[in-house]
Amino acid sequence: MLRSRWHAAAPGLCALSFAGRRSGRPVLLPVQYAHEGDRLVVLAGRAAGKQWWRNFAEPHPVGVLVDGVARAGVGRLVRAGDSDRAAAERTYGRRHPHVRITPDDPLVLITLTPGPLPDTRRLWGQWWRWTTLGEAAGFCVPAAAAAVVGDAAATMAWPVLVAAGMAEGALLGATQAHVLHRALPDLRRRRWVTATALAAGCAWLLGLLPSAVVPRVGFWPAAAGLAVLDGLLLLFSLGTAQWWVLRRHVTGAAQWIWATAAAWLAGLAVFCTVAMPLWHPGRPPVLIAAIGVLAGVLMAATVAAVTGRALVRLLS
Repeated sequence: MLRSRWHAAAPGLCALSFAGRRSGRPVLLPVQYAHEGDRLVVLAGRAAGKQWWRNFAEPHPVGVLVDGVARAGVGRLVRAGDSDRAAAERTYGRRHPHVRITPDDPLVLITLTPGPLPDTRRLWGQWWRWTTLGEAAGFCVPAAAAAVVGDAAATMAWPVLVAAGMAEGALLGATQAHVLHRALPDLRRRRWVTATALAAGCAWLLGLLPSAVVPRVGFWPAAAGLAVLDGLLLLFSLGTAQWWVLRRHVTGAAQWIWATAAAWLAGLAVFCTVAMPLWHPGRPPVLIAAIGVLAGVLMAATVAAVTGRALVRLLS
């Protein structure tokens, strides 16, 4: 309700969003607050049975959804004897006069940064442009590697293609991290790029396995089962690796796994729909390359559009 247009129906409530100081896991919870200027005061009632306020024993970044607007700030615990304790108690007491505050009650003082947080919906355009660019450029690396190794033996071709796939993932991860860092300043770009590169290399390896394994399996139901399992692992590999990074910054990050799998399934469908009817034996190499570039860009744009929509939903 606090996220909707009906937030005014819950006066005196706001939502806090922060990463656990020790676990790094995202925490999202509604709390009662008092507001004065650019400062919010939150009382942790019945504190003995709660743990969240302990994250603010030292100043800690926090997002606040207040009056239907997302704000950023820094929260810290003010204890009895602190210079800001008396002012915080007065602020809270004026807003909630029926609440009795004892010296042992934890009060969290949140100082808001000026202005609202950037509209996450505006991120879709940035995400779509940068992800399309990163994947389209990255796709050229394994495409070129495949042209170089040609009909070489698997022992030589596979390491080259997997390494090229990791390079593709690194380019994709770098462009995505460029956009993500604006919305999630605490996200470590290097960790996102590394996870994406390793997952892309794994996906290329999974994509190559059927060509070696399936012909050796004589019983066709077993071959079909292996192919389906391999395809599922391939689709979920990238999203799972990125979820491992994203889960520390976003509540409900597991949705990213499904969204990424759906995005790549749609992207591969677009690629095959465009490329397969146009590729014919005997066509000039330049034309074949142009068809591959066109299909690759459309695949990248499709993946970027679907994952961008999922990102907006996670951050809004």
